[in-house]
Amino acid sequence: MPRFLAILTGLAALALGMDARAVTADEIIARHVTALGGADKLHAVGTLRRSGHLIVPGFNIELSIVEVRSRPGAIRTEVTLQGLTQVQAYDGHDAWQVQPFQGRKDPARMSADETKSLALAADIDTPLVDYRAKGHTVEYLGTEDVDGTPAHKLRVTLKWGGEVTYWIDPDTWMIVRDLERQTIRGAEQVSETDFGEYEKVAGVWVPMSEQQGPKDSDAADKQKIVFDKAEANVAVSPSLFEFPASAGATPGAKP
Repeated sequence: MPRFLAILTGLAALALGMDARAVTADEIIARHVTALGGADKLHAVGTLRRSGHLIVPGFNIELSIVEVRSRPGAIRTEVTLQGLTQVQAYDGHDAWQVQPFQGRKDPARMSADETKSLALAADIDTPLVDYRAKGHTVEYLGTEDVDGTPAHKLRVTLKWGGEVTYWIDPDTWMIVRDLERQTIRGAEQVSETDFGEYEKVAGVWVPMSEQQGPKDSDAADKQKIVFDKAEANVAVSPSLFEFPASAGATPGAKP
């Protein structure tokens, strides 16, 4: 009997292995989209605003943060501490920033390389959704352990260069981690982000916590954002994302 059970167990494992090898990137993305709320509800979210606080490792302070994203691909993030507000924004063409914590209080254009990360962050759905229409390519890399759970691993090669890898939980079908690789001024930069505390907003599941830091770094060494509130389809003027007209500067380059 033990021998018979061992054979059955082996056959079951083989079947599961064959099924795992047969899965495709498109099938995983389809399950992910369905779990998020479905394509219709995703596309119905025209703007998304999240607000909360940012915890920087090594500093006993919390900064307030507000992030606004708008279709087809604009984003503005404000981080405030003691009356000073850092701004990073992208309007779908140009990216700019205000860095008062570095003594720079006037708006300044960001380089084409720096713009790429904001273009990626501006995608409300992430590049996985409708990736072909967006000009990206996706490759399924099998499963990989993430904090004790085997997760589906998908690598997206972005149309403007660089890549981002996503890990999707096979139980919830939510993104639990991503790894972004971009080349900035000739040097590769790698950033890892863990996602959690998903909440439903306008019928769509949205991550309310993000921990970001170097690849394979400990949670204690990552900066953490905890969003207390998320709102969909808030009224937003396009000017919120545009470089202030009064500042004047040479336009940047769209990725």
